[in-house]
Amino acid sequence: MRENKLKTLWNDSKPALNAWLTIPSSWSAELMAHAGYDALTIDMQHGLMDFQIALSMMQAISTTEVVPLVRVPWNEPAMIMRMLDAGAYGIICPMVNTRTESERFVQACRYPPAGNRSYGPIRAATYAGDDYFTAANHTVLALAMIETNQALDNVHDISATPGLDGLYVGAVDLSISMGLSEKIDLDNPQLQEALHKIVLAADNNNIIAGIHVNKPENATILSKIGFRLLTPANDSVLLKTAANSTLVETLNGLEV
Repeated sequence: MRENKLKTLWNDSKPALNAWLTIPSSWSAELMAHAGYDALTIDMQHGLMDFQIALSMMQAISTTEVVPLVRVPWNEPAMIMRMLDAGAYGIICPMVNTRTESERFVQACRYPPAGNRSYGPIRAATYAGDDYFTAANHTVLALAMIETNQALDNVHDISATPGLDGLYVGAVDLSISMGLSEKIDLDNPQLQEALHKIVLAADNNNIIAGIHVNKPENATILSKIGFRLLTPANDSVLLKTAANSTLVETLNGLEV
């Protein structure tokens, strides 16, 4: 089966850099893939793509060695299995608040006897290799999002879910759930305590912790805390920022 390079990086104690895809376009996905990130996550929860577009985006990502991940809309087995069959090498599941919900998620990601995933890797076997069925349970990633106070309270139980590969912090929703005045303030002692608690729970269960990086310069801070999957880029934000910056620079030049 095709190597999951994220696991290789983590086994070598190296962090992995991920970018978030929200634009429904195989072309923009291909551009992002060729930028050189370790992984790209197709966001089917808040992104603007449907299944067919997500499939074409994974095909575009496959022009590189970048690992294709998908954040599914919800903890719903049919969608999880469908994205895996389409070739996703990892699933990020939103709003996992309890051990029971975590177990439901993992079960959908794993073939029996480890789970209840239905067989039918129609594209996955072409992308990954003929031994997909026998190797998928050990290769495909299952990452549960920690985004609420309830999830934070249950994070140690969630982390101990058999077959779970990692936790992914939804820092904005977590900040909102905690009642913090700013969505992501790494200087806030409450958020700092929460992040350390999440990383500790992951470490204690030999799984990884990932998180959105709201500013590239915060990647170093979060890496030192112990986060090993860092997402410093979002395609929509990059395009908007570059478009605004170019316009301002052009107007300033014309006014000289």
